[in-house]
Amino acid sequence: MKVHLAPFFKQTKNYVLCSLLLSCFFTPISISGQGITEVAPNAEAVRDTSIKNPLDQKKIEESKVIYPNFKAPAYNNAKESYAIKDVPSPRGNGILGYVSDPKDLIDASSEQRLNRLLFELEQKTSVEVAVVILPSIGKEIPKQFAVELFGLWGVGKADTDNGLLILTVMDQRRTEFEVGYGLEPILTDAVCYRIGVNEIVPNFKNGNYGKGLISSVVRIREFLDNPSVIQEVYGSSIVHQKDDSYQWFHYLLFGYTIICVLMVLFYYGVIFQTQISKDDFYDKYNRLAELKLGCLIFLFPFPLFFISKMVKKRLQEYRTAPRYSKVNGKLLELKNEWAENEFLEAAQILEEDLKAIRYDVWVTEDHSDILILEYEGKNSRKYSDCIKCNYKTYGKKSSKLLKSATYTSEGERVDYYECRNCNYQNEKKIIISKKVKASSSSSGSSSFSSSSSFGGGSSGGGGAGVSW
Repeated sequence: MKVHLAPFFKQTKNYVLCSLLLSCFFTPISISGQGITEVAPNAEAVRDTSIKNPLDQKKIEESKVIYPNFKAPAYNNAKESYAIKDVPSPRGNGILGYVSDPKDLIDASSEQRLNRLLFELEQKTSVEVAVVILPSIGKEIPKQFAVELFGLWGVGKADTDNGLLILTVMDQRRTEFEVGYGLEPILTDAVCYRIGVNEIVPNFKNGNYGKGLISSVVRIREFLDNPSVIQEVYGSSIVHQKDDSYQWFHYLLFGYTIICVLMVLFYYGVIFQTQISKDDFYDKYNRLAELKLGCLIFLFPFPLFFISKMVKKRLQEYRTAPRYSKVNGKLLELKNEWAENEFLEAAQILEEDLKAIRYDVWVTEDHSDILILEYEGKNSRKYSDCIKCNYKTYGKKSSKLLKSATYTSEGERVDYYECRNCNYQNEKKIIISKKVKASSSSSGSSSFSSSSSFGGGSSGGGGAGVSW
């Protein structure tokens, strides 16, 4: 059976030719010296499509940014070690930027890039970032140094605490990320540590300090622009095994309990040793009175409350316990505060009136022996022994300001001292330290400001550090 294909091919050819003619008729063309170029039927649609490209959109946004004239602080290149107050701030009168690099370890182009990146970040999110790279901070701990420097400068806006300090200490080969309260939910300790490990460590080991910091800032911008990226941290090579059976507060409670037990054993041991000692009651009283609890009773109220009660009870027992004369063995009677004045000198009565010293007077029934015991008074710290009469009645009477302290010079004050017993007088000159100017704070506006300081933010110690 023969199949005739010629008519089929002929018919198909006609359809193809017709399609081509129709396409040419409805598609506008542009003739130029370069040849024939097809023009889109809807140019506005093409423009909208191109803007949807993230790279093109980023270029358009960057092209609209107007950068200020960044100016670094003046550096002392001969200085090798820095204290908190000596670190040059990237914000100040005539100073504008985000980077403090006294040893110029970051090249000029990298520093300019950092300033622009951080300027864009502040414009978009109001987040303030300070980058500091120092040769040495002596024996200071970088983490503590970062916390104090953060607080001194007030990095971040005051109402949102959205600041970040990246501190690098060269001689300790350590970089710390200090995060403000407001950024801690996003830039967690794990996030900061991962950025440090991935960006800081490999670049700093090779001496690429500018590249490492730029990469870190770019990575930080990604997290702030898209907080969901944080999940990448927990899916990367660092594995955090979490034990659901014990949380951090369980360990804290356990440690607190151990400390309480040890403190109870220590104080009870001292009380017990005092009780069984062969000292007389007066010596036992003075020995136990030295066991001052102070502010520890507020930190550990549960165990020390009972210890405090026990100490007070024992002190009262030692002070009022029956006493016998060492002269004739007769029983001594404790006189009350009015009757005891008969046996005290005028200066001793004055000491009691000033509450510098308390006296207990023990007397036999026939007055054949008198025992006067001395105890510390409530105002014992306000008075001292007079060099003339030897009674504890010498203390400060008044003060006179000779010269007020200013921001440029020290002040001077004179304290006048007098013995309330013998009227011996003396005076002492006191130097008053210079005043310190407080860092001015700016409003929480997201717009960039050329003020002489950061926004007054604060940090709670969040962040992480890496060693390279």
